[in-house]
Amino acid sequence: MSTPAGPGTPPPPPPYPPSPPRTDPPRWAWWVGGIAIPLVGILVTVAFGGKDSGPVAAPAPGTVDSATQPASPSPSGMPSSKGPGPSAPSDEAPSASASASASPEADLTAPDGYAKALSTMWGLAPVPCTQHEQQLIDLDDGTSRTEDENNGAVQEPGGAELLYWPDTCTGLGDYQLRALPNTRVGLLRVDAPKSFDSCRAAAGTGFGALALSERNDREDRGFVEGAALCSVTDKGTVAMAVIEHISGDAVDDVSVSGPLYVWAATP
Repeated sequence: MSTPAGPGTPPPPPPYPPSPPRTDPPRWAWWVGGIAIPLVGILVTVAFGGKDSGPVAAPAPGTVDSATQPASPSPSGMPSSKGPGPSAPSDEAPSASASASASPEADLTAPDGYAKALSTMWGLAPVPCTQHEQQLIDLDDGTSRTEDENNGAVQEPGGAELLYWPDTCTGLGDYQLRALPNTRVGLLRVDAPKSFDSCRAAAGTGFGALALSERNDREDRGFVEGAALCSVTDKGTVAMAVIEHISGDAVDDVSVSGPLYVWAATP
């Protein structure tokens, strides 16, 4: 039983209001939230990013369209325009491989009294002069044979038209080429028509000794690639030995090769 307050005694304080009920989520809710939130993030990523087909392979060199390539700076520092434009005319001279040969193509038409032209090969192939060999070439069929060298003298021509022999045998390139005596051989120049009539006419011009190792002498005489040696042989055949390839220089003896066209006289 409470004692009544005496005079001058302050009244007792009012009682504290009751505490509100606790609203904190239970501990298991934190565990559920910790799992659910990351799971939602994963689902969102899959939903909006699932259409990506993965990393794109780099394009192969040279296959990228010019419109997608970065523009290269021009000499003035300004970027060049994108996309193909009209091609500008080239100021460059045509390459040697694209240049037309100065030698016209052969006209192999056979006139009356001659068979259709036959095609074979001919060539000059020197050996070291110390072997004392000289080469004889028969332009009826392009065959060659060798015999002992005798300062340019021939023991047995055997129907050959050309002689290729070492002149001094000094160890340097010194082979000489000439027509054999009593033969009809001449040089058809590189710019002359390669035909039966032109070749037969050139055969009557003669062909004296020429040092093939002397390039200036060869060029002065017109013995160059694209020219031809022509002959009317002892059998009446018209032969055109085209000079297609020359190799060698003043030190190495020169080799020559090319096609041989032969018009045989018909009975």
